[in-house]
Amino acid sequence: MDRRKFLKFAGMAGAAEAFFGKLQPALAQTWQKLGPITTVTGHGRLPNRVAWRKSPTMAFGGDFAVALRSDGLVFACGYNGKGQLGDTTIVDKLTYVQALGVSSATAVACGYRHTIALRSDGLVFTTGQNGYGQLGDNTIVDKSTYVQALGVSGVASIAGGGSNTIAVRSDGLVFAAGYNVDGELGDGTGVAKSTFVQALGISNAVAAAAGKRHAVSLRSDGLVFACGYNSMGQLGDNTVTGKLTYVQALGISNAVALACGFYHTVALRADGLVFATGQNTSGQLGDNTLVNKSSFVQALGISNAVAVAAGIGHTIALRSDGLVFACGANSHGQLGDNTIVGKSTFVQALGVSNVATIAGGWYDTTALRSDGLVFATGVNWGGELGDNTLVDKSTFIQSTGV
Repeated sequence: MDRRKFLKFAGMAGAAEAFFGKLQPALAQTWQKLGPITTVTGHGRLPNRVAWRKSPTMAFGGDFAVALRSDGLVFACGYNGKGQLGDTTIVDKLTYVQALGVSSATAVACGYRHTIALRSDGLVFTTGQNGYGQLGDNTIVDKSTYVQALGVSGVASIAGGGSNTIAVRSDGLVFAAGYNVDGELGDGTGVAKSTFVQALGISNAVAAAAGKRHAVSLRSDGLVFACGYNSMGQLGDNTVTGKLTYVQALGISNAVALACGFYHTVALRADGLVFATGQNTSGQLGDNTLVNKSSFVQALGISNAVAVAAGIGHTIALRSDGLVFACGANSHGQLGDNTIVGKSTFVQALGVSNVATIAGGWYDTTALRSDGLVFATGVNWGGELGDNTLVDKSTFIQSTGV
């Protein structure tokens, strides 16, 4: 299998979400700022020799990973107890296998135990756990192959939360389905939905991200909005009160990318600086403290970032020179710095360079190199590192099957 064909990866709390003006319909969910280049082969523009273009995307589910190949086919590995790999089985896979029921995909994303794919015609397809209606197919029955979600079309970007799914439509409206007790669907009700409903308090959105029980959206003017659970300050509105509809986050402007951990939110600013809010008990905000924050603060040890991602309690940043940096929890080696000691400021990960994009899982991190090879570090109890073992790693190692 030609590794260079694997362009996108997705999963919960994973890929950086960024914008280029108004995203064109049905493109991949993640755009990132790339360094000086002379040719743009995809969609985008080239102002001052710095291009915004559709980029590879990556992220993780709870303990599984999903890959989108350049021909629009979806592949996955890791834990599969709810059918989230989409291969018609509930058998775990230690290397990547092809998912069924979807083709011509342009983006993939994951929740805790479900997977989402965006098709080139702007329709959303899902597989896996569905107890709260997070697959959006008007049932609460798990699926082991992809099925079409209902209530939304013309989608430009997707994201997955703990037990919910978010779709940003090409007109800038946000729709969501699934778990909603904490208001993470943003529809003002707090009631779970099994088909997509429109979120309130947000328009002109260009991207979204989600944590375990909260959701965030990036507006085209670079402002961040959030809804849902907020006891750790992850909504960034200077309170610890949950919200049933989207409210503006504070301490951040000119944002170009978003990512979420379980209870923290990360934003990449246009100048390459990283900001974060929410839970910080493991140092995941990167501000050299272990104190939770309820509005965005600047992370330390990182500059010139072009993408961000997050896991349960760690945060990852990709620097413009292709190096990976991380901070936060590290009990399984997810920071990739050859230790299992947590860090409260960003440190460089080892074993990988020339990285094109990054993703964060629960306790793991994945990097897609510019040559199309996939590398991963951290926990590996479900085979989510894709290296045909169940052994944790504390530096990046190459995945197999992709």
